[in-house]
Amino acid sequence: MKFFKEIGFLPLNHTYYKGKLIMEFNLEKPEILEFDAISKKLLAIGKIKKKETPFLQDDILPIHLRCSTVEAILLLTGVAVFEKGNNTARFILHEFSVARNLINPTPHYLQYLHKFLGQYVQNEGKQSIGKLLKHYEKNYHQFQKDCKQYFEDTFYQFYNKMRMIDCVKDILFSVLSLKEIAHKNGLTDYNGMYKIFKKYDKLPLHGIPRFSKDF
Repeated sequence: MKFFKEIGFLPLNHTYYKGKLIMEFNLEKPEILEFDAISKKLLAIGKIKKKETPFLQDDILPIHLRCSTVEAILLLTGVAVFEKGNNTARFILHEFSVARNLINPTPHYLQYLHKFLGQYVQNEGKQSIGKLLKHYEKNYHQFQKDCKQYFEDTFYQFYNKMRMIDCVKDILFSVLSLKEIAHKNGLTDYNGMYKIFKKYDKLPLHGIPRFSKDF
């Protein structure tokens, strides 16, 4: 969350993590309130619906669930725990939430930018913006103006942020060297990757953990 806030993808003044959520359900006779959307979604997960009771063995099932309420879009992540001989499933979850009033629909006339970005990324930034714009019958001035409204940034700055996201994912979860990660994500070398991160004081490359080293 800190990373996405720092690069401007998420508002700074909103708390997305709502806390730990622990729930228990007797799968033989689950009791769910009519308005409880979270419980309904959890018990509708295929592997949970198919569980025989009492449970035949100890088991842990990873949970990654998206659902929504009138006020917010929710993400629940964690585990469901099943103990042999028991009927009750225990859910240990972390809840994240984005208020619906923070989500603004995109004007129809700006939606071409989503496709434009996809084409530019597919070509790894090797095709000029000018050539791509001819296909959309847009001039560069209008394009930059549209980008400011749609991406809240210049096109190239937003493109660099997308590359930063891919770099962070690889730093966190891959065993690649930083030089290999830079090359994989279309940057000339480590220095090229260092420069785009250097613009954000709170995102030093050396501060990103490498989880793969723990395995």
